[in-house]
Amino acid sequence: MTVNQNYLNEYFHTTWHRKNGSLDNLEKTGWALINKINPGESVVDVGCGANPFKGKIPNLIGFDPAFDQADVKCTIEEFTTDEKFDVAFCLGSINFGDVADIERQIAKVITLLKSKARIYWRCNPGAQDHGNEECKEISFYPWTMEEHVRLADKFNFKLVECSWDTRNRIYAEWTRE
Repeated sequence: MTVNQNYLNEYFHTTWHRKNGSLDNLEKTGWALINKINPGESVVDVGCGANPFKGKIPNLIGFDPAFDQADVKCTIEEFTTDEKFDVAFCLGSINFGDVADIERQIAKVITLLKSKARIYWRCNPGAQDHGNEECKEISFYPWTMEEHVRLADKFNFKLVECSWDTRNRIYAEWTRE
C-alpha cells in the first residue's frame, strides 16, 4: 500500500495540529510518560510532531517529517544515527498503511534501540475520528490489543501493558530485557 507522505505531512502540520496537538488530556501517553524515563536514559521520539518532550526529558532526540521543531526533519525510513536508545516513543506515528508498512517501520525503530529497551505506544484503532473530512483520506492501520500481542512477540519484546488511553487510542508498553 502506498502512503502519501506529503499528504500526511500537510495534514498533521496544519489541520490536525490545531485541534489535537496537546498532550494535556492524554492520561497514559501524554505528560505521564516523563515519569517512566529513568535518569540517564536516552529517548528517541519517533514522529515527535512539535517535539513537546524536548527540554522536559534529557537525552531526547525527536524526528518528524512535518514539523520544523523536530531535532531532525525526516521520516522513520530516512532517520539515521549511530546512537542506540534506551526508549522509543511511538505516539501516533506508526499508524499508517498496511501490515507490511507497520512491520517495516517497527523493524526500523528496533534498529535504533539498545538490546535492553522499551517502546511506548499510542495507536489509532483505525478510527477516522479527527472531526474533519480530510482525515478520511488517510489510511489508518487498524491497531488492536491482539495486534500488539502479535507484534511484540514477533519482534522479541514482552508486552507489559496494553490498555485504552483517552481519545479512543490504545496505549502499550513493550520491553526487552
